[in-house]
Amino acid sequence: MLARKSLYTFSSADPTGFGHHIAAAAQEHPVYFDEGLGLPVVLRGADVVAALKDPVTFSNRAYDMGLMKGALVALEGEAHTRMRRLYNSFFAPRALARYEAQIVVPVVTQVVDRLAGKQRAELIDEFATAMPIGVISALFGLPAESIHENDALVRRMLHAIVRPGDAALVADGWVAYEEIAGQLREISAREIASPSDTLLGEVAKALIAEGMGTVADCERVVLTLILGSYETTIWMLAAVLAALLAHPEALRQVREEPALIPGAIDEAARWCGTSLGVVRCVEKDVKISGTDFAAGSFVFFSLTGLHYEAATYPNPGAYEVRRRSTPMIFGLGPHYCVGAPLARMEAKIGIKMLLARFPALRADPERTPVFSTAPRGAATFGPDSLHALLA
Repeated sequence: MLARKSLYTFSSADPTGFGHHIAAAAQEHPVYFDEGLGLPVVLRGADVVAALKDPVTFSNRAYDMGLMKGALVALEGEAHTRMRRLYNSFFAPRALARYEAQIVVPVVTQVVDRLAGKQRAELIDEFATAMPIGVISALFGLPAESIHENDALVRRMLHAIVRPGDAALVADGWVAYEEIAGQLREISAREIASPSDTLLGEVAKALIAEGMGTVADCERVVLTLILGSYETTIWMLAAVLAALLAHPEALRQVREEPALIPGAIDEAARWCGTSLGVVRCVEKDVKISGTDFAAGSFVFFSLTGLHYEAATYPNPGAYEVRRRSTPMIFGLGPHYCVGAPLARMEAKIGIKMLLARFPALRADPERTPVFSTAPRGAATFGPDSLHALLA
């Protein structure tokens, strides 16, 4: 019988506490039943990597039974390949270069301009959130206030998606979806009828060209983009800022050598890994670390423990900007997050411009963050606040 625990309700002033917590648990029980998640959980890194590379045995069909039915994340086989090809066109290098020049740089400039003249700032609200929402507002052609207003609904839906074993969260996710569904249909109908000069307009035109130009098809894509377009970026930015503020020497190195920024982002995503894990449906009877899983069952694969396995990352609690890290925050295998290039580009530009504008940026010693598995109600791991001195 599987050991029963609840590891995914965690809070600590130590940003490395959760990683060490999960890695230690993996040594004791590589597979266990999490009472909070309501699912069996696989913790050992080698098992997780092998499973995510094997979509035949471990599929994304779990998501096709909930809010994401018919969406990219829920598709497999040829249907997934076809839809992913469409999404890839939105995030191709040429498209990213255009987004960077026309949207990301101007938005980041506006965000850091609003910080100018301040002595202090709370960087989750004033930077890590303001920047991605500004980018998505410009990309989608939607008012930033509308995105802010829907933020709580988005987080409720994300909780339902990542915790399908929790009946209460799933039910609440559907309630949240019904509150936003009217807006999604209105946006989708407008774009299908007359595509705008925005990312959503490009989506509509691509769907029409693929013979999928219905409001329902467009609504699924719009929902996917809204759910995945800014929350991941917010918490990736929060992770790298938390890491740099906690390590003044690393902050100095990155400021003096901007070429270190991409590596600093990857290392922060490992050190303060924001993605808790992914759910998969078992398609055929299989054994993982001595535990039998029956076809049709669901399993949660942790993305945290691998970041803190000493065999992969010696001295894992240390934040080292020159370490070659390959964090799992965007997943692995055929369902690797299609929007990862945009999120990485945003983070790189944002951190570079913030550090250049505020050379005295440092942690506020009077206000230290608490790190948890549900910061501000988000379905992620990260700090509840990031108070910094700007001058």
